[in-house]
Amino acid sequence: MRKHHRTVDRVAGLLESAARRPDGSTLSALARRVGAPVSSVQKLVDGLVATGYLDERDRRYTLGPAPWMLAARAGEPPVPAIPHEALDQLARHTGLPVLLAARIGDDAVYLDWAGADESFDVALSARVRAPLPDTAAGRVLLAHLAPAERKRVALAAHDGDPGAAAALLDTCARIRTDGFERGASGTLLPGAVAVAVALRHDGRVTGALSAADRGSGPLPRGVADALADAADAWST
Repeated sequence: MRKHHRTVDRVAGLLESAARRPDGSTLSALARRVGAPVSSVQKLVDGLVATGYLDERDRRYTLGPAPWMLAARAGEPPVPAIPHEALDQLARHTGLPVLLAARIGDDAVYLDWAGADESFDVALSARVRAPLPDTAAGRVLLAHLAPAERKRVALAAHDGDPGAAAALLDTCARIRTDGFERGASGTLLPGAVAVAVALRHDGRVTGALSAADRGSGPLPRGVADALADAADAWST
């Protein structure tokens, strides 16, 4: 697994926190989010405001214009642009919460979701990241990485247990063959079962679409097909 850097992690956490609060976050709230002293966060926030990555109004911080400029210069979105209303319609159709995820580093990050009840929404808002092997959406993203990168993530996830790493790689092979993943939703929703499919841009997997069910029985019939149909329609 790639090594983290404390300062980089804090900056990323500050930006992610600001992105989730259009009404702005206070300095103390940002400090709690990244688990750092207010004095340390103040210096980071000042630098992010100075470079346009954060904006400050009435002592509340929101995402600044710089991230949007970077995205515009890149020329294409990291995942297909899917309106929230479309996710909401799919959630109503399946009767289950529907989530849109993308890979950032070795994590699956939930970009948007619809159809979640209050407790699920709170859980997602508090933890939008999960290691790739830990969720159905993450395993779909992992399955479509380049072989060397996929092997690196699998070995890092099961350090000292090559058998478990090999089993994860076998799961990835099955996902590529079946076209979807069905399994545990991960620590975000213990005991829940999820199904996930890939989203593509120019033929390359750039995101994953999943639905999760906290019921005790199997997922309703047709959920995987509904997700696959939506993914085909939304892939670009």
